[in-house]
Amino acid sequence: MIRFKTLATAVAFATSALAAGAAAAADYPTKAITVLIGYAPGGGTDTIGRVLFEEMRESLGQQITVVNLPGAASSVAALKLITAKPDGYTLLLAPGSAIATNPIWNPNAAYTLDQFTMIGSIAAYQAAFAAPMDRPYDDFEEFVAWAKENPGAKAATITPASKAQLEYVADKEGLELNFVPVKGGAGMISGLLGGDFDIAYSGGAHQKYADQIKTLASAGTERLAAQPEIATMDDLGYISSFGSPLSLVGPAGLPEDVVAVLEEALLTAGRTDSVRQVMDSLDFPPKEMTAAELAEEMQAGFEADTRLKASLSGS
Repeated sequence: MIRFKTLATAVAFATSALAAGAAAAADYPTKAITVLIGYAPGGGTDTIGRVLFEEMRESLGQQITVVNLPGAASSVAALKLITAKPDGYTLLLAPGSAIATNPIWNPNAAYTLDQFTMIGSIAAYQAAFAAPMDRPYDDFEEFVAWAKENPGAKAATITPASKAQLEYVADKEGLELNFVPVKGGAGMISGLLGGDFDIAYSGGAHQKYADQIKTLASAGTERLAAQPEIATMDDLGYISSFGSPLSLVGPAGLPEDVVAVLEEALLTAGRTDSVRQVMDSLDFPPKEMTAAELAEEMQAGFEADTRLKASLSGS
């Protein structure tokens, strides 16, 4: 225990400590930053992230290295992040669902919301169910009718929640679906373009291929910004899941001053022409949120998918 002989000494010590903390904040970052992405290169998260981090590098003055760790809908990357030192040099770019709701669906995603520090968001995933353009159905209701007549339809899923949504439909409508897990948007896109799947969950990257892939329904609770005429799963009498923001997070315990530096760099980069252009090309609408706003959104997402799982248990 530190003991002070005089009040003046105590004040001087406190002032010195505050000055040292301020200096540390002013110095951050002093070395390269690593950002984990839980999908293979080429998907929407990876494509936006690489342009975003180039802009952030300019403002932070340090290299930002992307490490792709695909697996379990970003849960592999999330598990890696929570073991990192909370100093701002290891971060994760992921859909909010990877952090807030994967543990609800996947027992191997052994982490909780309080093991992360929220930094902010710049965009919203346009979660949807999509199909190859040559399939003989143009919306989700037509797919259901077709699947009843064609048992074994191949359904590609990326997240546990997307599989649960289709399982709910299959139970309700008496469908026999053949589920095919894929690792990220790149695997989903290649499968749809190759005609390997009859329906697939997409975080939004499919919208870049509007002449080859068609959207059947919005998987989230809101209609798609690029296609507001497309019904949500709720609209169709099924169950929608968490509409996920593109989120930058760190491990728990990230200092507030470091969060402030990263939040400003993230939001500023998200407004640049280069980032907005790639977001627009992928039909990811801007969704700017501060660290505090993202924390609220994550909690709401956790509660939404908790209700979804409870509904499935009673179906």
